[in-house]
Amino acid sequence: MPDEPQNADASRDALRSSPGFALLFLLQKFTTEAERYSETIRRKHGLARNDIHAINAVIEADRAGVTTTPGELRERLVLSSAAMTAVLDRLEASGHLKREHSSEDRRQVLLKSTPSARATGREMFDPMVQHMLPILVDYTPEQLALVAELISKLTVAITEARDGLEAG
Repeated sequence: MPDEPQNADASRDALRSSPGFALLFLLQKFTTEAERYSETIRRKHGLARNDIHAINAVIEADRAGVTTTPGELRERLVLSSAAMTAVLDRLEASGHLKREHSSEDRRQVLLKSTPSARATGREMFDPMVQHMLPILVDYTPEQLALVAELISKLTVAITEARDGLEAG
């Protein structure tokens, strides 16, 4: 067993020397700053972290023209049924989300964002976007497409890593 720390260090050194490791570290720093921004702004608006994630997910579904259910949202946010119900109750009471019964199956509940949710989202995240967009104008459409592809693939990879943790 004395070799385990050395093997762990060697394994970590191999990761550090892999192409792209520095980029992943930068993405981690970016994510941390984005989370800090979100924490600051959500407190200003009196919303919990899961409230923000729920609003964003429902707005994203609305934009894509798809519906989302409380169960789908619960899985996406990795919450218990009780926690998801509490989030939805808060967001419905605050006027950010609506629960509607499906026209095909009245037993199924669908979630919809409200104009209030979209306005709050814009108020919360427009300042961040206004600071970031000027940086992006320095890049060609091809460069931006490459970065978008990279971020999409990394998002799939981290989702698969999380799914592996949940399964194992």
